[in-house]
Amino acid sequence: MDASEIRLLIADDEYYICEGLREAMAKDGYRVDVAYDGNQAKALMEAHEYDAAIFDLKMPGQDGLSLLKWVRGANREIGVIVITAYGEVETAVEAMRRGAYDYLTKPVDLKRLRLSLERLLDHQALVAENRVLRARLDSNGENGEIVHRSAAMEQVCDTVAQAAMTDVPVLITGETGTGKELVARAIHQASARRNAPLVAMNCGAFAETLFGSELFGYVKGAFTGATADKAGFFAAAEGGTLFFDEVGEIPLPNQVDLLRVLEEKAYRPVGSTRAVSADVRTIFVTNRDLEREVAEGRFREDLYYRINVVPIRLPPLRERVEDIPLLIDVFFDNLCALYHKARKELTPDAMDRVLAYLWPGNVRELKNAIERIVVTCADQKVDVDHLPSRIRDAQSETDTIMVELGSSLADVERALIEKTLAHVTANRKEAAALLGISVRALQYKIKAYNLR
Repeated sequence: MDASEIRLLIADDEYYICEGLREAMAKDGYRVDVAYDGNQAKALMEAHEYDAAIFDLKMPGQDGLSLLKWVRGANREIGVIVITAYGEVETAVEAMRRGAYDYLTKPVDLKRLRLSLERLLDHQALVAENRVLRARLDSNGENGEIVHRSAAMEQVCDTVAQAAMTDVPVLITGETGTGKELVARAIHQASARRNAPLVAMNCGAFAETLFGSELFGYVKGAFTGATADKAGFFAAAEGGTLFFDEVGEIPLPNQVDLLRVLEEKAYRPVGSTRAVSADVRTIFVTNRDLEREVAEGRFREDLYYRINVVPIRLPPLRERVEDIPLLIDVFFDNLCALYHKARKELTPDAMDRVLAYLWPGNVRELKNAIERIVVTCADQKVDVDHLPSRIRDAQSETDTIMVELGSSLADVERALIEKTLAHVTANRKEAAALLGISVRALQYKIKAYNLR
């Protein structure tokens, strides 16, 4: 997008700072409006559509944090950068937790501001692109958009795009409710196989004795009760994609059969001596730690390496808090239309509670909560009292991390480093000091864990 098409709002009660920023941004080609207090800034945002805003944290009328709460509560798609005095960094970090894209300390470094603004606008463009692609990624009446603004989900989307260009196996991992099936469908819909079937097989639904006949099919007379030929999942997915849900549930004796067809690109229906070629792309999904399953002898190591060609780890919702307002916006759009209700929105206080909750059920739990609100709340403005009690009573835990029982030490270390970097807004020297390691060691671990 050309800079002349982008409208910015700058709000600061210090005249010379406000005018200096306005002049610098105008020279870059942006259309710029200014406000000298919070009330004036809010009035301008109510009257005009802005692509991005730069707020001072301390202003008369309404401060920057209050404006940010209003922006997020009103579900306005304005990217926000906050500026603050050196001693107010803790408040700025809180602003980022509430949805600000970045913060800068005074005196404002114009080079850093320009870089931050460019990245913010790139994020805004990605969100807009996601909305355009919603219809294409829609499947069976469900919303297929991978809604995101977080760096973690941007990386997932990049990998999805790369994986869709090839037919190599993909292994999608993540906690329950993180959207693993959605990502599998996105890969299929973006691939050359999009017009062929996408077939899902629940690996945990079949006993060891039935697994082969369900996967490969069988011929008449193969066993008692086989009165006619029956196609299996591979045949049903021919030319398309076969999606193995909870691959970690496949019984160990059946894993060698799956390995063989992946290697040979052919299978034999039960009771048949004739090999059938398989033109099928495979995607695997699990919420288990397959490396640990391999180490403990419950999953074949050779099969693990065969299916783990392109790994995609979906972060839990608590690690992508900045995506929550966007997800809520999409869910309200879809569910209010589905139930023929007036469009609802959360008040700033309600949004604070939602952001403070840790969402153990991830995106699925968030969608269920919004659906309950749409059905049971008569008001268009959804306040704290209308939230489910478990969310209403949640307390902020920004200085803690949750560790799921059974997590590997590597997963715990990754989560701790990621949380620490977020806490200090990516200041690696400060993060290293908090973690008790050298900056060089931290840089090595950031690279090893593919963190940004």
